[in-house]
Amino acid sequence: MDRIEAMRAFVQVVDSGSFTQAALALGRHKATISDQVKQLEARLGVRLLVRTTRTVTPTAEGLAYRARAAAILQQLDEAEAGLRRSGPSPAGRLRVEVPVALGRLVLMPEVRSFLEQYPRIELDLGCSDRSADLVREGIDCALRGGDLPDSGLVGRRIGAVPFVLCAAPRYADAHGLPAQPQDLAAHRRVGYRAPARRALPDVVLQRGGRQVAVPVPARLVTNDSGAVLAAGLDGLGIVQIAEFVAAHHLASGALLRVLPAWQCPALPLHLLTPGTRHRPARVQVFIDWVQGVLARRLVG
Repeated sequence: MDRIEAMRAFVQVVDSGSFTQAALALGRHKATISDQVKQLEARLGVRLLVRTTRTVTPTAEGLAYRARAAAILQQLDEAEAGLRRSGPSPAGRLRVEVPVALGRLVLMPEVRSFLEQYPRIELDLGCSDRSADLVREGIDCALRGGDLPDSGLVGRRIGAVPFVLCAAPRYADAHGLPAQPQDLAAHRRVGYRAPARRALPDVVLQRGGRQVAVPVPARLVTNDSGAVLAAGLDGLGIVQIAEFVAAHHLASGALLRVLPAWQCPALPLHLLTPGTRHRPARVQVFIDWVQGVLARRLVG
């Protein structure tokens, strides 16, 4: 048993409240996380977690162990980070693939700081909404939204992107705005078709533990997130877009919130790397940097 990785798994389970979320956060299989915690309990000879079909709760011993384990892991991570900083400056070509809107609106305004901090890295930043083949195309890491299919890649959930439902004043003047989620069925939307999907999903909204899914007819469908925004601004329909994309237009009045008392589910965002155990320094420093940039934009 790798004691450090088992400790990390246990701390993540306690912090996230479930084996499933811990597995997503660490990029491991749920069964692996469960086995690591069981082995840790067997080694220590105490029960660390109380498991039910719905919840995972730390015991008193588990809480005490979590505090000490988290401190050890933090010291270890800081020691490794310090060693990386004191070593030779990372260098070489770094290929990264990110969604178009995220690259254009979030990373590009911040990328100068990365290039100035690591002048020997040549960054190749690809902005695309397709699911690139990292191994075949020689891509070092990628950011990808949505649920991940099984693959040989190492994936880690780094948060979720909040989404909002909105429309232009021009659309509201011509068609009004829905008062309840069910009213959406009588409206038109501009739909985003993800590369892996053939059909548009229903519009899903949440409030106070309640969730509703409404099929909304699409007047226009496109696989370009920028085109969805442009069509929404032109009043062609209601759009469901990332909050960081909509923020400026909502503040200026170019877009209006639709059903503001309801929330759209946030889209999970994963960081993917090829299935290699040891990452080059240039990849690791980019991962550290991008997580810092995105921390202000993501939830959960």
